[in-house]
Amino acid sequence: MFLDHARILIIGLGISGESAAALCASRGYAVTVTDTRDADQLRPELDRLAGFPISYHLGVEPPSCADFTLIIRSPGVPRDLPVLIEAHARAIPIWSEIELAHTMCLCPSIAITGTNGKTTTATLAGELMRAAGRTTHVVGNIGVPFTSAISAIDDGDVAVVEVSSAQLEDCYAFQPATAVLTNVRPEHMDRYVWDQYVAAKARIVRNHTPAHSTVVNYDDEVCRKIAEQAPGHLMYFSLQALPADLDGVFLAGDQVVAQHVQTRSVICAHQELGVPGATANLLAMMAVGLLWSVPVGVIRRVATGYMGREHVIEHVTTTQGVDYYNDSKATNPWSTLHALGAFPDRPVVLITGGKDDKRADVAPLVAGLAGRVRHVITLGQTGPRITAAAYARGITAVTQVGTLAEAVTLAAEVAQAGDVVLFSPGANSKDMFVDHRARGALFKQHVRELVTPPGSARLSTR
Repeated sequence: MFLDHARILIIGLGISGESAAALCASRGYAVTVTDTRDADQLRPELDRLAGFPISYHLGVEPPSCADFTLIIRSPGVPRDLPVLIEAHARAIPIWSEIELAHTMCLCPSIAITGTNGKTTTATLAGELMRAAGRTTHVVGNIGVPFTSAISAIDDGDVAVVEVSSAQLEDCYAFQPATAVLTNVRPEHMDRYVWDQYVAAKARIVRNHTPAHSTVVNYDDEVCRKIAEQAPGHLMYFSLQALPADLDGVFLAGDQVVAQHVQTRSVICAHQELGVPGATANLLAMMAVGLLWSVPVGVIRRVATGYMGREHVIEHVTTTQGVDYYNDSKATNPWSTLHALGAFPDRPVVLITGGKDDKRADVAPLVAGLAGRVRHVITLGQTGPRITAAAYARGITAVTQVGTLAEAVTLAAEVAQAGDVVLFSPGANSKDMFVDHRARGALFKQHVRELVTPPGSARLSTR
Protein backbone atom coordinates (compact mmCIF):
# COMPACT_ATOMS: atom_id res chain seq x y z
CA MET A 1 0.00 0.00 0.00
CA PHE A 2 1.28 3.48 -0.90
CA LEU A 3 0.86 4.75 2.67
CA ASP A 4 2.99 2.00 4.22
CA HIS A 5 6.19 3.81 3.27
CA ALA A 6 4.82 7.35 3.07
CA ARG A 7 6.44 10.33 4.75
CA ILE A 8 3.42 12.51 5.46
CA LEU A 9 3.30 16.28 5.93
CA ILE A 10 0.03 17.53 7.41
CA ILE A 11 -0.53 21.25 6.87
CA GLY A 12 -2.87 22.82 9.43
CA LEU A 13 -3.64 21.52 12.91
CA GLY A 14 -7.35 22.21 12.89
CA ILE A 15 -9.92 19.54 13.65
CA SER A 16 -9.30 17.56 10.46
CA GLY A 17 -5.50 17.94 10.60
CA GLU A 18 -5.39 16.75 14.19
CA SER A 19 -7.53 13.72 13.38
CA ALA A 20 -5.46 12.84 10.30
CA ALA A 21 -2.24 13.12 12.29
CA ALA A 22 -3.56 10.82 15.04
CA LEU A 23 -4.76 8.20 12.56
CA CYS A 24 -1.56 8.17 10.48
CA ALA A 25 0.71 8.10 13.52
CA SER A 26 -1.34 5.31 15.12
CA ARG A 27 -0.72 3.21 12.02
CA GLY A 28 3.01 3.71 12.18
CA TYR A 29 3.42 6.20 9.34
CA ALA A 30 6.07 8.92 9.53
CA VAL A 31 4.11 12.10 10.31
CA THR A 32 5.14 15.76 10.46
CA VAL A 33 2.62 18.46 11.31
CA THR A 34 3.11 22.11 10.38
CA ASP A 35 1.08 25.15 11.39
CA THR A 36 1.85 28.86 11.42
CA ARG A 37 0.51 29.01 14.99
CA ASP A 38 3.07 28.30 17.68
CA ALA A 39 3.03 25.62 20.37
CA ASP A 40 1.45 27.88 22.99
CA GLN A 41 -1.47 28.63 20.67
CA LEU A 42 -1.89 24.93 19.89
CA ARG A 43 -1.51 23.58 23.43
CA PRO A 44 -4.88 21.69 23.58
CA GLU A 45 -4.23 20.00 20.21
CA LEU A 46 -0.65 19.10 21.15
CA ASP A 47 -1.77 17.68 24.49
CA ARG A 48 -4.29 15.43 22.73
CA LEU A 49 -1.58 14.20 20.36
CA ALA A 50 1.07 13.79 23.06
CA GLY A 51 1.03 9.99 22.90
CA PHE A 52 1.83 9.80 19.19
CA PRO A 53 5.27 9.86 17.52
CA ILE A 54 4.73 13.06 15.52
CA SER A 55 7.28 15.68 14.46
CA TYR A 56 6.21 19.33 14.56
CA HIS A 57 7.12 22.44 12.58
CA LEU A 58 5.16 25.19 14.33
CA GLY A 59 5.04 28.96 14.42
CA VAL A 60 6.81 29.34 11.07
CA GLU A 61 6.09 28.78 7.40
CA PRO A 62 5.83 25.12 6.27
CA PRO A 63 9.06 23.27 5.47
CA SER A 64 10.12 22.26 1.99
CA CYS A 65 8.15 19.34 0.67
CA ALA A 66 11.30 17.64 -0.67
CA ASP A 67 11.47 15.17 2.22
CA PHE A 68 7.83 14.08 1.99
CA THR A 69 5.92 11.69 -0.26
CA LEU A 70 2.38 12.82 0.69
CA ILE A 71 0.83 16.08 1.86
CA ILE A 72 -2.51 16.37 3.67
CA ARG A 73 -3.97 19.87 3.24
CA SER A 74 -6.56 21.02 5.76
CA PRO A 75 -9.59 22.71 4.11
CA GLY A 76 -8.77 26.18 5.41
CA VAL A 77 -5.20 26.15 4.09
CA PRO A 78 -4.79 28.27 0.91
CA ARG A 79 -3.83 26.33 -2.21
CA ASP A 80 -1.26 28.94 -3.23
CA LEU A 81 1.15 28.29 -0.36
CA PRO A 82 4.72 27.99 -1.69
CA VAL A 83 5.03 24.48 -0.24
CA LEU A 84 1.96 23.36 -2.18
CA ILE A 85 3.16 24.97 -5.39
CA GLU A 86 6.48 23.20 -4.90
CA ALA A 87 4.66 19.91 -4.25
CA HIS A 88 2.74 20.24 -7.51
CA ALA A 89 5.99 20.88 -9.36
CA ARG A 90 7.53 17.77 -7.79
CA ALA A 91 4.37 15.68 -8.45
CA ILE A 92 3.97 15.00 -4.73
CA PRO A 93 0.34 14.00 -4.02
CA ILE A 94 -1.76 16.50 -2.07
CA TRP A 95 -4.80 14.93 -0.41
CA SER A 96 -7.67 16.14 1.68
CA GLU A 97 -8.47 14.41 4.95
CA ILE A 98 -11.50 12.93 3.15
CA GLU A 99 -9.26 11.29 0.55
CA LEU A 100 -6.98 9.93 3.25
CA ALA A 101 -9.91 8.38 5.12
CA HIS A 102 -11.37 6.92 1.94
CA THR A 103 -8.17 4.97 1.27
CA MET A 104 -8.58 3.25 4.66
CA CYS A 105 -12.37 2.95 4.85
CA LEU A 106 -13.74 -0.60 4.84
CA CYS A 107 -17.39 0.27 4.19
CA PRO A 108 -19.37 1.98 1.39
CA SER A 109 -20.16 5.65 1.70
CA ILE A 110 -22.95 8.08 0.91
CA ALA A 111 -21.40 11.49 0.17
CA ILE A 112 -23.33 14.75 0.23
CA THR A 113 -22.18 18.04 -1.26
CA GLY A 114 -23.79 21.29 -2.39
CA THR A 115 -23.84 24.95 -1.48
CA ASN A 116 -26.65 24.72 1.07
CA GLY A 117 -28.40 21.88 2.85
CA LYS A 118 -25.41 19.54 3.08
CA THR A 119 -25.45 19.17 6.84
CA THR A 120 -29.22 18.74 7.13
CA THR A 121 -29.24 16.14 4.35
CA ALA A 122 -26.28 14.28 5.87
CA THR A 123 -27.97 14.29 9.28
CA LEU A 124 -31.17 12.93 7.77
CA ALA A 125 -29.38 10.25 5.75
CA GLY A 126 -27.59 9.14 8.89
CA GLU A 127 -30.83 8.92 10.84
CA LEU A 128 -32.42 6.94 8.02
CA MET A 129 -29.63 4.39 7.70
CA ARG A 130 -29.58 3.86 11.47
CA ALA A 131 -33.34 3.41 11.47
CA ALA A 132 -32.87 0.79 8.75
CA GLY A 133 -30.55 -1.14 11.05
CA ARG A 134 -27.15 -0.17 9.61
CA THR A 135 -24.28 0.89 11.85
CA THR A 136 -23.74 4.39 10.48
CA HIS A 137 -20.96 6.95 10.82
CA VAL A 138 -21.90 10.55 9.95
CA VAL A 139 -18.64 12.36 9.28
CA GLY A 140 -16.83 14.95 7.20
CA ASN A 141 -17.60 18.65 6.93
CA ILE A 142 -20.39 18.14 9.46
CA GLY A 143 -17.77 18.60 12.19
CA VAL A 144 -16.62 15.00 12.78
CA PRO A 145 -13.49 14.19 10.73
CA PHE A 146 -13.85 11.12 8.52
CA THR A 147 -10.47 9.88 9.77
CA SER A 148 -11.72 9.91 13.37
CA ALA A 149 -14.19 7.12 12.56
CA ILE A 150 -11.89 4.82 10.59
CA SER A 151 -10.78 2.64 13.50
CA ALA A 152 -14.43 1.96 14.41
CA ILE A 153 -15.68 1.15 10.90
CA ASP A 154 -16.52 -2.41 9.81
CA ASP A 155 -17.21 -3.58 6.28
CA GLY A 156 -20.96 -3.94 6.98
CA ASP A 157 -21.29 -0.32 8.12
CA VAL A 158 -22.07 2.76 6.07
CA ALA A 159 -20.33 6.14 6.18
CA VAL A 160 -22.41 9.24 5.49
CA VAL A 161 -19.89 11.91 4.49
CA GLU A 162 -20.61 15.62 4.14
CA VAL A 163 -18.03 17.02 1.72
CA SER A 164 -17.21 20.66 0.99
CA SER A 165 -15.75 22.04 -2.21
CA ALA A 166 -12.43 22.66 -0.42
CA GLN A 167 -12.27 19.00 0.57
CA LEU A 168 -13.27 17.76 -2.89
CA GLU A 169 -10.49 19.79 -4.53
CA ASP A 170 -7.96 17.32 -3.12
CA CYS A 171 -9.95 14.12 -3.69
CA TYR A 172 -8.75 11.79 -6.44
CA ALA A 173 -9.75 8.20 -5.70
CA PHE A 174 -12.73 9.11 -3.48
CA GLN A 175 -15.61 6.98 -4.78
CA PRO A 176 -18.83 7.13 -2.78
CA ALA A 177 -21.38 4.42 -3.51
CA THR A 178 -24.01 7.17 -3.66
CA ALA A 179 -23.38 10.87 -4.25
CA VAL A 180 -25.95 13.51 -3.33
CA LEU A 181 -26.01 16.99 -4.93
CA THR A 182 -28.26 19.35 -2.96
CA ASN A 183 -27.77 22.55 -5.01
CA VAL A 184 -24.98 24.68 -6.45
CA ARG A 185 -25.10 28.46 -6.05
CA PRO A 186 -22.35 31.13 -6.17
CA GLU A 187 -20.40 30.74 -2.93
CA HIS A 188 -16.81 31.23 -1.74
CA MET A 189 -16.21 33.63 -4.59
CA ASP A 190 -13.24 34.90 -2.57
CA ARG A 191 -11.37 31.71 -3.53
CA TYR A 192 -13.06 30.50 -6.74
CA VAL A 193 -14.30 31.72 -10.05
CA TRP A 194 -17.68 30.19 -10.83
CA ASP A 195 -16.46 27.47 -13.20
CA GLN A 196 -13.85 26.34 -10.67
CA TYR A 197 -16.47 26.10 -7.95
CA VAL A 198 -18.77 23.99 -10.13
CA ALA A 199 -15.85 21.78 -11.13
CA ALA A 200 -14.96 21.23 -7.48
CA LYS A 201 -18.50 20.10 -6.70
CA ALA A 202 -18.53 17.84 -9.77
CA ARG A 203 -15.56 15.90 -8.39
CA ILE A 204 -17.98 14.00 -6.16
CA VAL A 205 -18.98 11.89 -9.19
CA ARG A 206 -15.66 11.83 -11.05
CA ASN A 207 -15.00 8.16 -10.14
CA HIS A 208 -18.51 6.83 -10.56
CA THR A 209 -19.14 3.70 -12.61
CA PRO A 210 -22.42 2.10 -13.71
CA ALA A 211 -22.48 0.38 -10.30
CA HIS A 212 -22.79 3.72 -8.47
CA SER A 213 -25.74 6.06 -7.94
CA THR A 214 -26.35 9.79 -7.73
CA VAL A 215 -29.18 11.69 -6.05
CA VAL A 216 -29.74 14.98 -7.85
CA ASN A 217 -31.77 18.13 -7.25
CA TYR A 218 -33.84 18.29 -10.44
CA ASP A 219 -34.80 21.90 -9.68
CA ASP A 220 -31.15 22.99 -9.91
CA GLU A 221 -29.86 23.25 -13.48
CA VAL A 222 -26.20 23.06 -12.43
CA CYS A 223 -26.82 19.87 -10.46
CA ARG A 224 -28.58 18.33 -13.45
CA LYS A 225 -25.61 19.14 -15.70
CA ILE A 226 -23.18 17.59 -13.23
CA ALA A 227 -25.37 14.48 -13.05
CA GLU A 228 -25.20 14.11 -16.82
CA GLN A 229 -21.50 13.26 -16.36
CA ALA A 230 -22.26 10.49 -13.88
CA PRO A 231 -22.79 6.90 -15.00
CA GLY A 232 -24.95 4.68 -12.85
CA HIS A 233 -28.41 5.12 -11.42
CA LEU A 234 -29.74 8.69 -11.26
CA MET A 235 -32.43 9.42 -8.69
CA TYR A 236 -33.88 12.93 -8.70
CA PHE A 237 -35.73 14.93 -6.07
CA SER A 238 -37.92 17.91 -6.82
CA LEU A 239 -40.47 20.27 -5.31
CA GLN A 240 -42.46 19.81 -8.54
CA ALA A 241 -43.72 16.79 -10.45
CA LEU A 242 -40.94 14.94 -12.26
CA PRO A 243 -41.19 13.73 -15.86
CA ALA A 244 -42.65 10.24 -15.94
CA ASP A 245 -39.47 8.68 -17.36
CA LEU A 246 -37.25 9.76 -14.43
CA ASP A 247 -36.75 7.98 -11.13
CA GLY A 248 -37.12 10.20 -8.10
CA VAL A 249 -39.09 11.61 -5.19
CA PHE A 250 -41.18 14.73 -5.65
CA LEU A 251 -44.19 16.76 -4.60
CA ALA A 252 -47.43 16.22 -6.46
CA GLY A 253 -50.14 18.38 -4.95
CA ASP A 254 -50.22 17.54 -1.24
CA GLN A 255 -48.45 14.22 -1.68
CA VAL A 256 -44.85 13.09 -1.60
CA VAL A 257 -44.56 10.66 -4.50
CA ALA A 258 -41.83 8.18 -5.45
CA GLN A 259 -41.12 6.92 -8.97
CA HIS A 260 -38.72 3.99 -8.74
CA VAL A 261 -38.17 0.70 -10.60
CA GLN A 262 -41.17 1.39 -12.83
CA THR A 263 -43.57 1.85 -9.93
CA ARG A 264 -45.19 4.98 -8.52
CA SER A 265 -46.23 5.21 -4.87
CA VAL A 266 -47.16 7.78 -2.24
CA ILE A 267 -44.71 8.01 0.66
CA CYS A 268 -46.63 10.49 2.81
CA ALA A 269 -48.61 13.71 2.71
CA HIS A 270 -46.62 16.92 2.30
CA GLN A 271 -48.24 18.37 5.42
CA GLU A 272 -46.73 15.53 7.47
CA LEU A 273 -43.29 17.07 6.87
CA GLY A 274 -43.49 19.59 9.65
CA VAL A 275 -40.17 21.49 9.52
CA PRO A 276 -40.21 24.75 7.48
CA GLY A 277 -37.66 24.85 4.70
CA ALA A 278 -36.54 21.22 5.05
CA THR A 279 -38.70 19.65 2.34
CA ALA A 280 -35.95 19.39 -0.30
CA ASN A 281 -33.57 17.81 2.23
CA LEU A 282 -36.22 15.30 3.24
CA LEU A 283 -36.92 14.41 -0.39
CA ALA A 284 -33.19 13.86 -0.96
CA MET A 285 -33.07 11.59 2.07
CA MET A 286 -36.05 9.60 0.79
CA ALA A 287 -34.32 9.15 -2.58
CA VAL A 288 -31.24 7.80 -0.82
CA GLY A 289 -33.44 5.42 1.13
CA LEU A 290 -35.06 4.02 -2.01
CA LEU A 291 -31.65 3.48 -3.62
CA TRP A 292 -30.45 1.63 -0.53
CA SER A 293 -33.62 -0.52 -0.35
CA VAL A 294 -34.82 0.97 2.93
CA PRO A 295 -38.47 -0.06 3.49
CA VAL A 296 -40.93 2.73 2.65
CA GLY A 297 -42.40 2.49 6.15
CA VAL A 298 -39.01 3.31 7.67
CA ILE A 299 -38.50 6.19 5.22
CA ARG A 300 -41.93 7.59 6.13
CA ARG A 301 -41.27 7.29 9.87
CA VAL A 302 -37.92 9.10 9.70
CA ALA A 303 -39.26 11.82 7.39
CA THR A 304 -42.38 12.60 9.39
CA GLY A 305 -40.55 12.37 12.71
CA TYR A 306 -37.86 14.88 11.79
CA MET A 307 -37.96 17.85 14.18
CA GLY A 308 -35.28 20.05 12.61
CA ARG A 309 -31.80 21.18 13.61
CA GLU A 310 -30.58 23.90 15.90
CA HIS A 311 -29.75 27.16 14.07
CA VAL A 312 -31.50 26.02 10.86
CA ILE A 313 -34.89 27.77 10.54
CA GLU A 314 -35.31 26.83 14.20
CA HIS A 315 -38.49 27.97 15.92
CA VAL A 316 -37.52 29.83 19.08
CA THR A 317 -40.81 31.08 20.51
CA THR A 318 -44.11 32.76 19.78
CA THR A 319 -44.93 35.95 21.61
CA GLN A 320 -47.71 38.46 20.92
CA GLY A 321 -48.68 36.44 17.86
CA VAL A 322 -45.22 36.71 16.28
CA ASP A 323 -43.09 33.62 15.54
CA TYR A 324 -39.32 34.00 15.97
CA TYR A 325 -36.97 31.77 13.94
CA ASN A 326 -33.22 31.32 14.31
CA ASP A 327 -31.44 30.56 11.03
CA SER A 328 -27.92 31.47 12.13
CA LYS A 329 -26.48 28.60 10.04
CA ALA A 330 -27.28 30.66 6.92
CA THR A 331 -23.84 31.79 5.77
CA ASN A 332 -24.62 32.95 2.23
CA PRO A 333 -27.41 34.99 0.60
CA TRP A 334 -28.89 31.93 -1.15
CA SER A 335 -29.47 30.26 2.20
CA THR A 336 -31.31 33.35 3.43
CA LEU A 337 -33.48 33.34 0.30
CA HIS A 338 -34.25 29.68 0.98
CA ALA A 339 -35.28 30.52 4.55
CA LEU A 340 -37.56 33.30 3.32
CA GLY A 341 -39.18 30.79 1.00
CA ALA A 342 -40.17 28.68 4.00
CA PHE A 343 -42.81 31.34 4.84
CA PRO A 344 -44.49 32.06 1.50
CA ASP A 345 -47.77 33.32 2.95
CA ARG A 346 -46.62 35.36 5.94
CA PRO A 347 -45.04 38.81 6.29
CA VAL A 348 -41.42 38.55 7.46
CA VAL A 349 -39.26 40.89 9.50
CA LEU A 350 -35.79 39.87 8.37
CA ILE A 351 -32.61 40.36 10.41
CA THR A 352 -29.62 39.81 8.13
CA GLY A 353 -25.93 40.61 7.69
CA GLY A 354 -22.54 39.37 8.85
CA LYS A 355 -18.88 39.13 7.91
CA ASP A 356 -18.02 40.38 4.43
CA ASP A 357 -15.37 37.78 3.53
CA LYS A 358 -16.70 35.78 0.55
CA ARG A 359 -17.31 38.45 -2.09
CA ALA A 360 -20.93 37.37 -1.96
CA ASP A 361 -23.33 39.07 -4.34
CA VAL A 362 -26.20 40.47 -2.26
CA ALA A 363 -28.22 41.46 -5.35
CA PRO A 364 -30.16 38.14 -5.60
CA LEU A 365 -31.08 38.39 -1.93
CA VAL A 366 -32.28 41.98 -2.22
CA ALA A 367 -34.23 41.14 -5.37
CA GLY A 368 -36.04 38.45 -3.39
CA LEU A 369 -37.07 40.84 -0.62
CA ALA A 370 -39.53 42.97 -2.60
CA GLY A 371 -43.07 42.17 -1.58
CA ARG A 372 -41.85 39.52 0.86
CA VAL A 373 -40.74 41.45 3.93
CA ARG A 374 -42.37 43.94 6.23
CA HIS A 375 -39.00 45.29 7.35
CA VAL A 376 -35.31 44.49 6.81
CA ILE A 377 -32.89 44.98 9.70
CA THR A 378 -29.22 44.81 8.73
CA LEU A 379 -26.09 44.47 10.81
CA GLY A 380 -22.48 43.38 10.55
CA GLN A 381 -20.01 44.07 7.77
CA THR A 382 -22.44 43.22 4.98
CA GLY A 383 -25.16 45.36 6.55
CA PRO A 384 -24.24 48.59 4.68
CA ARG A 385 -24.11 46.78 1.31
CA ILE A 386 -27.51 45.16 1.85
CA THR A 387 -28.99 48.44 3.04
CA ALA A 388 -27.67 50.36 0.02
CA ALA A 389 -28.82 47.67 -2.41
CA ALA A 390 -32.28 47.63 -0.85
CA TYR A 391 -32.69 51.40 -1.15
CA ALA A 392 -31.47 51.21 -4.75
CA ARG A 393 -34.35 48.82 -5.51
CA GLY A 394 -36.89 51.06 -3.82
CA ILE A 395 -37.15 49.04 -0.60
CA THR A 396 -37.26 51.70 2.10
CA ALA A 397 -38.36 49.68 5.13
CA VAL A 398 -34.72 49.05 6.00
CA THR A 399 -32.84 49.89 9.18
CA GLN A 400 -29.16 49.34 9.86
CA VAL A 401 -28.22 48.64 13.51
CA GLY A 402 -25.00 48.01 15.39
CA THR A 403 -25.78 44.99 17.56
CA LEU A 404 -27.94 41.89 17.57
CA ALA A 405 -29.69 43.12 20.71
CA GLU A 406 -30.76 46.29 18.86
CA ALA A 407 -31.94 44.17 15.93
CA VAL A 408 -34.17 41.97 18.09
CA THR A 409 -35.60 44.96 19.94
CA LEU A 410 -36.45 46.74 16.68
CA ALA A 411 -37.91 43.56 15.17
CA ALA A 412 -40.25 43.20 18.13
CA GLU A 413 -41.37 46.81 17.66
CA VAL A 414 -42.17 46.59 13.94
CA ALA A 415 -43.57 43.03 13.78
CA GLN A 416 -47.32 42.54 13.87
CA ALA A 417 -49.39 39.57 14.99
CA GLY A 418 -49.13 36.85 12.35
CA ASP A 419 -45.63 37.91 11.25
CA VAL A 420 -42.41 35.93 11.31
CA VAL A 421 -39.20 37.44 12.67
CA LEU A 422 -36.43 35.58 10.84
CA PHE A 423 -32.77 35.86 11.82
CA SER A 424 -30.93 34.65 8.73
CA PRO A 425 -27.57 36.44 8.37
CA GLY A 426 -26.61 35.15 4.91
CA ALA A 427 -22.94 35.64 5.80
CA ASN A 428 -20.14 34.31 7.97
CA SER A 429 -20.32 35.04 11.70
CA LYS A 430 -16.77 36.03 12.50
CA ASP A 431 -17.11 39.78 12.27
CA MET A 432 -19.02 39.79 15.57
CA PHE A 433 -19.10 36.20 16.87
CA VAL A 434 -16.92 33.15 17.39
CA ASP A 435 -19.10 31.02 15.11
CA HIS A 436 -22.68 30.57 13.90
CA ARG A 437 -23.58 28.63 17.07
CA ALA A 438 -22.62 31.52 19.33
CA ARG A 439 -24.47 33.91 17.02
CA GLY A 440 -27.63 31.79 17.09
CA ALA A 441 -27.44 31.26 20.84
CA LEU A 442 -27.27 35.01 21.45
CA PHE A 443 -30.22 35.63 19.15
CA LYS A 444 -32.28 33.08 21.08
CA GLN A 445 -31.24 34.65 24.36
CA HIS A 446 -32.38 38.09 23.22
CA VAL A 447 -35.67 36.71 21.93
CA ARG A 448 -36.40 34.91 25.19
CA GLU A 449 -35.69 38.11 27.05
CA LEU A 450 -38.66 39.63 25.20
CA VAL A 451 -40.83 37.17 27.12
CA THR A 452 -38.86 37.13 30.39
CA PRO A 453 -36.74 40.29 30.66
CA PRO A 454 -33.37 39.88 32.43
CA GLY A 455 -33.57 40.59 36.13
CA SER A 456 -37.31 39.85 36.34
CA ALA A 457 -37.90 37.92 39.54
CA ARG A 458 -40.06 34.89 39.99
CA LEU A 459 -42.20 34.78 43.10
CA SER A 460 -40.63 32.63 45.80
CA THR A 461 -42.70 29.68 47.01
CA ARG A 462 -40.66 29.20 50.15
